[in-house]
Amino acid sequence: MRSAARRPTFLALLLALAFLVTVAMPAQADSPRIVASILPIHSLVAALAGDTHEVELLVPASASPHGYSMRPSEARRLQQADLVVWVGPELEGFLERSLHGIADRATVISLMHDLELDLLEGRTGGVWEGHHDHGDDGGHGHDDHGDHGDHGDHGHDHHAHDDHNGHADHAHDHDAHDHDAHGSDNHGHAAHDDGHGHAHGDYDSHLWLSPGVARAIVEQLAERLAELDPEQAATIRDNRDGLLQRIDEMDARIAEQLAPVRDQRFMVFHDAYQYFEQHYGLNAAGSISVDPSRMPGARRLSELRGRLAQGDVACLFTEPQFRPALAETVAEGTGTRLGMLDPIGAELEPGPDAWFLLMQGMADGFTDCMAHNGS
Repeated sequence: MRSAARRPTFLALLLALAFLVTVAMPAQADSPRIVASILPIHSLVAALAGDTHEVELLVPASASPHGYSMRPSEARRLQQADLVVWVGPELEGFLERSLHGIADRATVISLMHDLELDLLEGRTGGVWEGHHDHGDDGGHGHDDHGDHGDHGDHGHDHHAHDDHNGHADHAHDHDAHDHDAHGSDNHGHAAHDDGHGHAHGDYDSHLWLSPGVARAIVEQLAERLAELDPEQAATIRDNRDGLLQRIDEMDARIAEQLAPVRDQRFMVFHDAYQYFEQHYGLNAAGSISVDPSRMPGARRLSELRGRLAQGDVACLFTEPQFRPALAETVAEGTGTRLGMLDPIGAELEPGPDAWFLLMQGMADGFTDCMAHNGS
């Protein structure tokens, strides 16, 4: 009899729990699903969102966005997103078609094309001579829109709203979007990057490597997130203010750290560092490749070896995503040291701290290699 008497109470409890779950589900569904394409951008968006929203990373940190192919689980994540933040087709060309397909129901923000940012023009691979100008501020505090010295016509103010010639290139200097990371085209043949075109389009897409550009991204994305979720706007703006202060503090530390090596010349495997170079006044002498999915031709390799043979290039930097054999071949017998730079955070854990760890790792990579050569 006791058991029978308790049964209605137990059933009532189950019904109450079911009601609570049903009530909670719409609130969860109302929270916008945010996806960011690559780790450094994910980190800035996650720091802005804080506890207000979960931000999902699309491309694994260990993968290069150049020629990436999405897995089915990543494609589903994209399809379910309410907001997608990416750099643009100049970097993540593999996303262009998928994002076009969800644009009618999701908010898609391209940093290069939808925000007001000071962008740098792309460079060609090979030797760069007469490109270095520290300017009057010691290379620090350029915010990437001052006098860029002799870098061709890079002294213009380039804003994302110009639409970059109607996206005419979209980095389609590639033979296809699904090149492997070591330079093969659709047919398995080596794709060469020995011309004078810009493999990433007219503008350099590695914009997260400038603290000045990162500040502009944070300021403008904060307003976009606040518009997307007005109830969390105050929290997002508080997060923005804390994030901007943290960027300024890190920027000052890195500028001081890099000051002793600013006059050391260096070369890179992949021309991904122009924003970092310009902001801190570093002295780049050239790159093996503009686009890591395209192998340089024999003429460029010979030109680079000849430049290193002059003996004044302190370091040649490789990247963790790509085999160092080519860089080792170019530097062999020249006295140029091999270093490592990671422009995308291949070994970092995704999260709000990742961008700061990436930038500090960049600074450490430069000083660890170039400080050995003195001033």
